[in-house]
Formats: sequence, C-alpha cells, structure tokens
Amino acid sequence: MLQLNRKYWKSLPGPKLLKLIIAVSALAISYEGMSQGVMGAVNVAPEYGRRMGFADEHGNVIKPSLQGGIVATYYVGSLLGAFWAGHYSDKHGRIKGIWLAIFLCMLGVILQASAVNLAHMLVARLCAGCGVAFIIVIAPAWTAELSPAAHRGKNIALTFLANFSGISLSAWIGFGTSFTELGGGAFRWRFCFASQAIPLVLLFIGSLLIPESPRWLIKVGRCEEAREIIFKIRGNDDPDHPDAQREYREIVTVVEMEKESESISYIKMFLGIGSGDIHIGRRIQLAFWLQVLMQYGTGIAAVVIYSGTIFRTAGFDDLKSNWLSALMMMVGILGTAIAAFTLDRVGRRRTLYWGAVALSIILFIIGALNRGAIDHPGRKEQFGTAAAAMVFVYVLIFSSSWLMIPFIYPTEIFPTWLRAKGNAFGVAGWAIGFGGGSLLVPIMFAGIGEKTFYVFGAAMFAYIPIIYCFFPETAGRTLEAMDFLFASESPFTWHEEAEFKKRIAELENRVQGNGKETDSSEEKTSVANVEAV
Repeated sequence: MLQLNRKYWKSLPGPKLLKLIIAVSALAISYEGMSQGVMGAVNVAPEYGRRMGFADEHGNVIKPSLQGGIVATYYVGSLLGAFWAGHYSDKHGRIKGIWLAIFLCMLGVILQASAVNLAHMLVARLCAGCGVAFIIVIAPAWTAELSPAAHRGKNIALTFLANFSGISLSAWIGFGTSFTELGGGAFRWRFCFASQAIPLVLLFIGSLLIPESPRWLIKVGRCEEAREIIFKIRGNDDPDHPDAQREYREIVTVVEMEKESESISYIKMFLGIGSGDIHIGRRIQLAFWLQVLMQYGTGIAAVVIYSGTIFRTAGFDDLKSNWLSALMMMVGILGTAIAAFTLDRVGRRRTLYWGAVALSIILFIIGALNRGAIDHPGRKEQFGTAAAAMVFVYVLIFSSSWLMIPFIYPTEIFPTWLRAKGNAFGVAGWAIGFGGGSLLVPIMFAGIGEKTFYVFGAAMFAYIPIIYCFFPETAGRTLEAMDFLFASESPFTWHEEAEFKKRIAELENRVQGNGKETDSSEEKTSVANVEAV
C-alpha cells in the first residue's frame, strides 16, 4: 500500500496533488456530517423509536430523555476518542490515524445499521463517536499542515463544504426513506445508518493515494521524505523554488527550537506544565472554549432543534416541514463556500466580530416573531413564515462566519509536535458544546420558550470583547510562527502582538542562517540534530 501511495502522488503535479489532498480530507468531513445528521432522520422513524424504547406503538415520544441520551452517547464516544486520536496521530502519523478512524467509523456504521436493542445501539453510538473524533482531530490538521499560509483557511473551509453536504445528504436520504415501510419500517432507519459507509470506502481509497504530512515527517526525523513532498507541493518538483526552500528551512528551524518531549501528558498540556514561554495551556483554553462558544452559545442547536416547530407554526404540514429542514441544511453549503473565499482575506477575528453582531440581531428577530405568533394567534402563519425565512438567513450567516473558525483555529495554534494532541482539546469542546446543547436547549424551550433565542442573542454580543481580548489573529501566518504569537507572558492580544514582532526577527535570522548552509556540511549536522530530537 505504501508503494502505491508513493507511486501515485509522485506522478502528480504539485497543484493537482494539493487538490487531491483537500478532496480526501473533504471525504473524511463528509462522513462526519452524515454521522451527525443521520439522527435527525432516524429519530422520527416509528419502528426505531419503539425498538429503542423511547416511543409508543404509534411512534409518539414518551421518553425524551432516553431519546436524547442515545444521541448524546455519540458525543461521549467523541470525548474519549479525541484524546486517543491526538496521541495516536502525533505518534504514528496522520495517514495511520485516518486508517484507524475508518476502522472505528465502519464498525460504528455496521453496529448501528444492525442494532436489535438499546444496548446494541449504545455500543454502536460510542464506536461511531470515537471514530468521528479521530476524523475531526486529524483531517483539519492534516489539511493545515499541507496548505500554504495564505490559503490555509480557504483549504480547510473547502473541506468543510462536505460537512453540510453530508448533513444534507442524510436529511434527504431520511426524507426519501420516510415513504417506505419495508421490513416493518426497519429499512427506513437501517438504510440511513448503512449509507454512511459510502464516504468511508472512498476515504480509504483516497488515503492510499496521498502523502504524509511533511511537518510530521520532519518531527520524526524523516527529513528527505518531507523535503520531497514540500518541493512537490510548493515548488511543483522544482528543488530551487524559493517558497519551497524557505518552508522546508523554516520547519526544520522551528523543530530544532521547540526541543519537544514526546512523553508530555494531556494533564501537563492542560496545565501548561513544562511548556515554558510557548504557553500550551493558554492555547488549549482558546481551542476548547472557542468550540464550546460556537456549538452552544451561538444558538445553532436552538435554531436546528426548534426549526421544525417554527415551520409548523407557519402552517406547513409535516411533509413540507421535513423537506424544508433538508433544504435548510443545503443553505449551509452556500455559507461554507462564502467562508472559504473570505476567511483568509477578512481574517479570523473580524469574521467572528461581524458574525456575532449579525447572528445576535437575527436571534432577537426570531424570538420576537415567535412571540408575535403567540400573542396574535390570528396572524400566526404570517409571523411563522417570517420566522422560517429568518432561520434560513441564520444558517447562511452562521455557516459563513462562526462555523468554520473553531475548527480551523486549533489546527493553527499548536506546535507540530503536538498539533493533533492539541486539536483533541478542540474536539473535546465540540463534543461537550454540541452534546450539552442538544440536551439543554429542549429544557430551555420548555422553561422559557421563545426567550431562549434572546439568551443566545445576548450571548453573541458578549462574545465580542472575549474575542478582542484573548484570540489573536492567525490568518496569513505560518504554522511555524505561532510559537512567537503566544510567547508573551500576558494573555491579552495586544501584548501578544507586540511580543510576536520582537520574536519573529529571531526566526528570520535563523531561517536565513539555515538557508546559507543548504548544501554544506553544517546543514547535514542540522538535519542530524533534527533526527536525534
């Protein structure tokens, strides 16, 4: 398999190889989207609800906590899998990590599609969640490590086009199978689960055709292989290409400077013990809480969970409500495409700013329209239709602003030697934020109704000073320069930026020094030192 891998990617020109890498990462993310979206279709299948014990013989939910618990089990598996994935990927490489992800995800697909009782399904959901954590930890980091700094956000966002595509595909499959009662109604939900195998098979084939991350290769001392990949992608096989030479020297230089220890534990990382002035603990807090803020605080769980109610308030029947929900997910594809072409130009911070303001306004409007439908029953359909339209606007704005950055940011801010392990904390935030939101939002709606939207709208405004104070800009900066961005003793962005300007000069001097030694014995000594680390 390794011979097939090398033989194929070496035959491609650099630009085509980079596109292939993005496409393979997109396949991984498409499975993640299908895996998340499938439960929306499965939970409304009457036979599934009866079999799992949360619905009566007519398909009416009688144990909502059990229904939610089955969904949340997936995120428990993701929480556990995230830290396993980070350790495994940093030790054994990105491709081997993807192979293990495919195995776990396929096991989850088979177990879910064949589930005969609640216990069977819970085990299946744990496996599926564990596998998808591997994908979220590895695929974005893999793309980031192979992308040029100027287009890193764009390339990761392009892979996440497949996220909403996967969610939409699951929704449409669920809509299509809702018209059949084959197998006593069991085919409807079993086919939804089984369809997730398609991107996994394609992902395995794709993983055989692309190279390992050159940054990981340098980190483990395989410098010649890394040099070949970098010259292929950046210089299109030209060993004298200045961008390719500079990137290779910069990676080697920073690996030398990091002086990492492979045995660093997650606890030490979380507490920042032994990380010196690169402040790993601070970066972990940013990666974790940005995901929590996005998954729960933006109100996306509230909008998605409550969208069916909004559509029905507008007077739409179940059939129309179902296909509108599927169409709503397709709007997310458009929004993600917008993000792909704006994130690197606008920057991470300004995207979060405008997104927070726009989403806050929309959330208050949705809440007000729902209150109008309650206070004016005679005009319920008009208010409901307006609220339904705003849901589509919300999904468009969310997917073009806040959706992508919490997945991109953790792939950028950690050093090469623990990028996957650092990204594991971001995935943990994703699991806790989305899993917690799925459980808490229904409780909020039961208690305070449409005021739930006001809570999230106010939260979005509160996020603006948090982003301003603690989240420095990463757009356009090389991965090797991130250590200097977080070198300041102060966590405030203005102090970090000042320290960055001072320390980047040292990196420039050392990179230029390595460049003068490219063909000399000193370079060989430098490479030997890297290999010995």
